[in-house]
Amino acid sequence: MIWYVPGCDVSRNHPEASARAAAYMQAKGIPPGPCCRKDVSFVKDGDTLVINCTQCALIFAERLPKTKLLSMYEYLLGDGDFAWPEGQGETMVLQDCLRTRHNKAMQDAVRQCLANMHVNVIEAEHNREASDFCGVWLNNPAASDCVEAAPETFARLEKQRVLLSKDAQKAKMEAYVAAAPTEKIIAYCNGCEKGIRLGNGKPVHMIELLFGS
Repeated sequence: MIWYVPGCDVSRNHPEASARAAAYMQAKGIPPGPCCRKDVSFVKDGDTLVINCTQCALIFAERLPKTKLLSMYEYLLGDGDFAWPEGQGETMVLQDCLRTRHNKAMQDAVRQCLANMHVNVIEAEHNREASDFCGVWLNNPAASDCVEAAPETFARLEKQRVLLSKDAQKAKMEAYVAAAPTEKIIAYCNGCEKGIRLGNGKPVHMIELLFGS
């Protein structure tokens, strides 16, 4: 069985694009799957979860280790029916999330999707396995329901957490945005997107590039 996990924050932040993505997956016979922090009892060993949220990927890796996790980007690359939107050669910075450091398949797929859409990519300074960016996600306390869902994962991440005041967080993100070589910054993570926006930047989420108007 294949399930599509739309991601709560992705759906909330990008309702129209998310609705189109969900409709596309349902047309493929892939129903909506579980929330990463709620009941997952109906998911069976060997099932596949198609995910477009980096936090969902981390949590499901711990909660459902016997399922196959596939990013939406990998799925679309293997789908011969998907009509790639035209990016018209626009150049944007691509920022990987620290939560994808060990997910080379997702990172590679994002880049191939962008190439298929004719988007020119400038790599952020710290990307791939060296990515240390997730906005201010690690500058705030972890959400309790996430910790409960994946305690081992969040215990590891806790070693990287550095709490900052709201003013310090904003200053940090403003410095990040000011140093970016392009105005628009591509993200595929809610934390990255939120941080870029906090710094008065212009984040462009992958779901908008793929399913936006």
